[in-house]
Amino acid sequence: MLTPWAYRNIEEVSLDCTIYPIMPICLCVSKKILMKFSSLILFILLLDVSFSSCVSTKNFVYFNDIQKSNGGDSAANVHPILIQPGDILQVTISTIDREVSLLFNPNTINNTTAVNNPIAQGYLVDNEGNIELPLIGKVNVNRKTTSQINEIIKTELNKSIKNAFVATRLLNFKISVLGDVARPGSFNIPNEKVSLLDALSLAGDLNITAVRDDVMLIREVEGKKKYISLNLNDSKTLTSPYYYLANNDVIYVKPGESRVFANSRGFQLLPAILGALSLITVIITTVIRGHN
Repeated sequence: MLTPWAYRNIEEVSLDCTIYPIMPICLCVSKKILMKFSSLILFILLLDVSFSSCVSTKNFVYFNDIQKSNGGDSAANVHPILIQPGDILQVTISTIDREVSLLFNPNTINNTTAVNNPIAQGYLVDNEGNIELPLIGKVNVNRKTTSQINEIIKTELNKSIKNAFVATRLLNFKISVLGDVARPGSFNIPNEKVSLLDALSLAGDLNITAVRDDVMLIREVEGKKKYISLNLNDSKTLTSPYYYLANNDVIYVKPGESRVFANSRGFQLLPAILGALSLITVIITTVIRGHN
């Protein structure tokens, strides 16, 4: 029977076999296998670096077709917000007579309620597109701008009250940003103008893995949903009729293939596998040097 040191002179074997009393276990590791382990780890690391260095930054830059940063183009037309059922409007009516003004604006008496819950000041647009005001009654505001609503209310007030001031504001203007962004969520807009870039800024911008040439805009108009694809690599998006957002618009940013790969089970286990291979290589190298 061969002793544990019988293989010392064999070139292919660096770690000799050890015979145990109960069960013979022979751990024979060749220098070639050790070299293969080391080469494999080095290859994976070099491959990762090469892929990182070869990725073009052009796809990550917004509107990369603009040649000069000081160039100019016509701005997108800002389409005024059209009121729809479910919207909440703040209608402020002021007159010379203070008692009449308080009749139209009862919430001004309790400023604490107005500050803590601005929605409580508003008039809900019903399913038929109407709001109901004191002394005036129902006013249809469906698919109308706040400026148009002001004129309609003034016309009704002039029948009994002269020189009334009317100001209408949308209280529940909200947009949502979902998908591959830093901080997805819903955001309340204090005014009636918000652009696509404003929305992405509120969400902390796109992640580096996000798809930039196919950002989806979901918009509901009169109960029907529309789906629009917007390309952030193309400067024509800045003049698109969908560049400025409407109430309850949803922006969905798709994750890129690299994000999907990074979230795969195999990729998540890769660091552990590489760590295990490195540890095995170190152990084998140490044992071989000890026997030599």
